[in-house]
Formats: sequence, structure tokens, C-alpha cells
Amino acid sequence: MAIGTKRMVMLKMIGKAVLVVLLGLVIYWGARVWEARDVSAWRIAAINTEAEVELDTIPERRIDALLAVEDPTFWTNKGIDLETPGAGVTTLSQGLGKRVYFDHYKPGFAKFELMLMTRFGMHATVTRHDILKAFLNVAYMGRDAAGPVIGFHEAARRWYGKELMMLSMDEFLGLVAMVVAPAELDPVAHADANADRVARIKRLLAHQCAPEGLMDVRLEGCRA
Repeated sequence: MAIGTKRMVMLKMIGKAVLVVLLGLVIYWGARVWEARDVSAWRIAAINTEAEVELDTIPERRIDALLAVEDPTFWTNKGIDLETPGAGVTTLSQGLGKRVYFDHYKPGFAKFELMLMTRFGMHATVTRHDILKAFLNVAYMGRDAAGPVIGFHEAARRWYGKELMMLSMDEFLGLVAMVVAPAELDPVAHADANADRVARIKRLLAHQCAPEGLMDVRLEGCRA
């Protein structure tokens, strides 16, 4: 068999293999989206049934601050925002999706899976009000000597020794500051880093600065 013919056969085999893999991925992701549509509503409802945080107990100004930092287009996007400066590639809804759809989420192919499930599963069956409420109740907020800290209510108790509604605005922003990197920004073991991020957030909220692009989740554009 001529070298050219062998090369063509090899390319056809590779092409077929790629098509099989792609078809397998489409079927798998389709099944995962179908699963998300089936489970999103009841899993998030279960979280909210046991919720300690009720949205109407948190001042609107504080909710606005959280969203300005973590998901500026939350009220209009459908779980995906790849344009807004500072938003990164993980919306608040996707942050919730990591806990609702995965036992142990790991970036990579799972990221595309998460985006599809959030867009076509969660946002097709759950209200934004319920998504936000659930996020506040199950967000991972670091760990202390007692173990993992889950949700804003527990974070207020464990990091500040107060109920959530008793936090000052700066203390609430201290919790918001943690969301992007809980292990590096808790207000006890990493007080200086937390305070620096709170200062950046306050400049952002005062419209004194702007993120340096989509991936500026650390708000380098707002550093002193």
C-alpha cells in the first residue's frame, strides 16, 4: 500500500474515532442536562426548606454588594456570563451547581458539563430568587478548627461570632470577600488579605475603579 494511501486510511480512522468520542460526549452531556432538569427544582427546594438565611432578612444593599462582586448580571443571565469584567467564568448559579450536581467537582471537562446543567437545567426550572437563597445557604466559606464552614449564616457565627443580621457592613463584605478563595481569605487566619479585598470591594461599589477584564476576580483593577 502506498504511503499516501496509508496516510489517508489513518486519517479516516482518526476522524471516525474523534466522531465516536464527540458523539459519546454529546450523549453524556445530554443525559446530564436531562438529569439537571429533573433534579434541580427538588434539590434546591430541599436546601431552601432547611435554610437559615431568608433573603428578606438581608438588606437589599448587601445583596447588591454580593452580586456586584460575584455575579453582576445575575438577574438577567441564565447561568453563564463570559463578558462582564470581573465576573470570571463561574457565575453564582454555577457556584451553586457545583454543590447540587457534583459530589466532588473538579475543573476540566466538568466545567462545560456544569455550564450546560446550570443553563438548561437549573435556570429552566428554578427561580433566581430560589437560586440566590440556596447559594447563600450552601456556599463553601472555608474551614476552621471545627471543620468546614457552610453558608453565610454559619460563616457569620464561626468567623465573627455573630448572627448574620448583626454583622456590620464591613463584616458582611468580609464574607463576600471570601467567596472567591475561602482558604486564602478568611478574616481570622488571613485577616490582612481579607481586609485588602474588602477595601477593593468598597472601591468597586463606590465606582472608584473597575476590574481589568473578565478574569479579574481578584479585583486587581481596584487595588490601592
